[in-house]
Amino acid sequence: MTVSPLDDHAGSLPREGAAVIVTASYNGNPPDNAVSFCVWVQDPATRLDACSGLRYTVFGCGNTDWAATYQAIPKLIDDQMETHGATRIYRRGEGNAAADFDGQYADWHDGLWPALAAGLSLPKDTVAPAADGRQLTISLTNRQATNPVVRSYQAQAALIEVNRELQRANGANPRERSTRHIEIALPPGVSYGTGDHLGVLPRNDAALIQRVMRRFKLDAGMYMVITAEGGTPTHLPAGEPAPLLGVLACCVELQDVATRHDIALMASYTDDPAQRQELLAMASASSDGPAGYAKRVLLPRRSLIDLLETFPACDMPFQVYLDRLPPLHPRYYSISSSARTSPEVCSITVGVLQGPSRSGDGLFTGVCSGYLNRNPARSTVFAFVRKPNISFRPPDSPHVPMIMVGCGTGLAPFRGFIAERADLKSSGVPVGESVLFFGFRHPDQDYLYQDELQEAEKMGVVRVLAVPSRVPGQPKTYVQDRILEQCAYLWRLIEAGAVIFVCGNASTMAPAVRFAFMNVFRKQTGKSQADADAWLTGLRADQRYLEDIWGGSATPAEPAPSDATAAGVPSAPTVPDEGT
Repeated sequence: MTVSPLDDHAGSLPREGAAVIVTASYNGNPPDNAVSFCVWVQDPATRLDACSGLRYTVFGCGNTDWAATYQAIPKLIDDQMETHGATRIYRRGEGNAAADFDGQYADWHDGLWPALAAGLSLPKDTVAPAADGRQLTISLTNRQATNPVVRSYQAQAALIEVNRELQRANGANPRERSTRHIEIALPPGVSYGTGDHLGVLPRNDAALIQRVMRRFKLDAGMYMVITAEGGTPTHLPAGEPAPLLGVLACCVELQDVATRHDIALMASYTDDPAQRQELLAMASASSDGPAGYAKRVLLPRRSLIDLLETFPACDMPFQVYLDRLPPLHPRYYSISSSARTSPEVCSITVGVLQGPSRSGDGLFTGVCSGYLNRNPARSTVFAFVRKPNISFRPPDSPHVPMIMVGCGTGLAPFRGFIAERADLKSSGVPVGESVLFFGFRHPDQDYLYQDELQEAEKMGVVRVLAVPSRVPGQPKTYVQDRILEQCAYLWRLIEAGAVIFVCGNASTMAPAVRFAFMNVFRKQTGKSQADADAWLTGLRADQRYLEDIWGGSATPAEPAPSDATAAGVPSAPTVPDEGT
């Protein structure tokens, strides 16, 4: 068995055996490590028998918040493999991060191994599920270790220079939420472009780590040596002494929602009959209602440590618990500065996620937004620059008009766009007409960067249409409403070649804004909805309607778009946090 990226197999798929392909889409495009494979498999020059002899199946990871491109790449690969002579050995599976991803994956996985055994003419006992239980052997010692998660993303230490609150408060209107403006000095040799993302590797909160240590009766001064059984790949620092606090803080996700498999494993370590039966009911794929997985775990987003505290009779060993935790992943933030005006220091705009947990037990704090909120100026974070695989950046020509639509921290990339155009204008370069629709709640509280935007408007760089939704005594108004009010003005810009940029929530704001622009088209042309759909599709194809949007179905949540593609045997997928 081998596990590798699809790009490793572009033009060199095996002629025998079986391939289990797990892949996702990113706005309808392949993941970063599957681009070459998708180009090869669609190339007219690729032989029609290029995959003959190989048996295969595909599991697609997706999110219906991106309805137009949902499962686009998994479907493409499934079809092209068959077209080029491979034999589908098992049905294609679909996992939807906006729904019960864990249940969909479990349903597909249940029939996978029997299908592989039958298709490869193997005895049934060769694909019997591995016995659940201990996967790691741990001994404690006193030595320091490095963090393999940091190394895997090639993240580097970066210094926070500014960390300040953007929202305002007064006696009559106390501040409801927190939004931080954070400036980070990039390490030597690291650069970014306007519109890029900054990946930040967070640390788990100390209070959360203390809960884990109390549950397993661990001491904060302990070190441990981790040995992966049978050479199994691991995201943990194996083979050398590692500090317990470092592993729990920087290597694993402590707040991810527990899976059915986690709960079934808990039941196997529970002697109390009543608690064991309760756990088995939650773990059952067919269980529904108040006692089922969806209502007791998925919707309230209960983690494994939440459940271990709820079921004290469970005696799960620490090594089993640690083995079930997924690797800590970075959270991605749109850079809110201009590489032209600030090449060595980039800024991000972070909405701090904190509020009552869905389970009703205390507060939920976002892993990365809480971490950044706690990090003052002169502190260090590990970060790296990531270029998005869509052209969400100012047009190459400064003369091209821009229409920008953002809500809340969705303003972030446009702050950089506007700063870049302002610098060009100050240098004597003529710049195209631009307009910003900015949605927020209270005009005296969360009108982010108000002074900067008003100054840019005075310079003639941008027209700012502020859209507060919660003005006392007035009906709620949103950006899509203001777009329709500016119908003729926007059509003039669009006819002049404007590029439309949208940054906000994928499930609510983004569809409403799409519909508003299609209504602009219909009002100005008198054409049908079908014509409006085709018009918007054409703008997308020409890179003139671009979206940098985040999922809204998994709140409370944070940013962490990630692409994962593997040709090999899948492990249980985890759904990343998503956000601004």
